[in-house]
Amino acid sequence: MERTHTPLSVWFCAAYLVASQTPGMSAPQFQRQLGLPRYETAFQILHKLRAGMVRPDQDRIDGNHGEHGEADETYGRGRTRGKARGGHDMVLVAGGVELKQRKPGGSLNKRRTGRYAGRVRLAVEPDRSAKSLGGFIERTVKPGAAIITDDWSGYAKLGIRGYCHTAVAERGDTQ
Repeated sequence: MERTHTPLSVWFCAAYLVASQTPGMSAPQFQRQLGLPRYETAFQILHKLRAGMVRPDQDRIDGNHGEHGEADETYGRGRTRGKARGGHDMVLVAGGVELKQRKPGGSLNKRRTGRYAGRVRLAVEPDRSAKSLGGFIERTVKPGAAIITDDWSGYAKLGIRGYCHTAVAERGDTQ
């Protein structure tokens, strides 16, 4: 809010909108609701408010009461500034998700298994090594939790690190 020409009342209305909208809101929708003349202003306010809402010390995924977590990694591609058309750099993104179990017989238990995704953690990692992927798991999952991964060698030593690790062999996965 410091050193902006946007009135404080707009900032407070913006904070209310960001905090009260459950699925989130796009910058154009944000611009319309606040009555801002420029898209860039709406985008900057929204970006600053979202950045301020992130907790750097997020709770780690745990495996209480029959729940467990799953982890995997993938390469993401995106257009890179300054490269020729179609030029992309590959970025390794590691992800972990907490799988929860709904109470039997509940009205929300429409699926046969009753499982649903809980908290999600994502991070950009430098490579697929055991050091990088194991470090990601240690930062995002509590020790002693049950975790399911593919059988990539980068996850092989999770049992030694104090996790109840299950590796599932994926067809076509190369080591």
